Amino acid sequence: MKSKSQSLLPWFNVSFYLGVTLSMLTGGFLIFEIVNNGNWFVESLLGQFGLGLLLIYFSGKPMIDERIRLLKFKGLAIGFVITCFSATIVNYIITYPDGNQKNGISSYWFVLICLLIAFISFGILKTRE
Repeated sequence: MKSKSQSLLPWFNVSFYLGVTLSMLTGGFLIFEIVNNGNWFVESLLGQFGLGLLLIYFSGKPMIDERIRLLKFKGLAIGFVITCFSATIVNYIITYPDGNQKNGISSYWFVLICLLIAFISFGILKTRE
């Protein structure tokens, strides 16, 4: 008997390639912005890069292995907690004198840092367990 998750298999295989493509394109556009305009801080490109990383992170077969599912969740949770605390402290330091908190870390940076830490945490957890 086939499970309902069989229909999701093509999406999970496609999401890896879509994530790699999106990450490579936005990485190229970020390099283009740095070279041509000297601007490395383009919010929309950083957000799209984070989305590409998210697609890569959750790609693969639909969580057949419970161990991998748990490790991906742990990695994402560790990344979220570390990023929450560090981003709050950094935002406070950057915007301390300003009551309106201008020029702080955006949500795009938050997502990008969270996913990078999640990838690293998942790799470490996978080798340890």
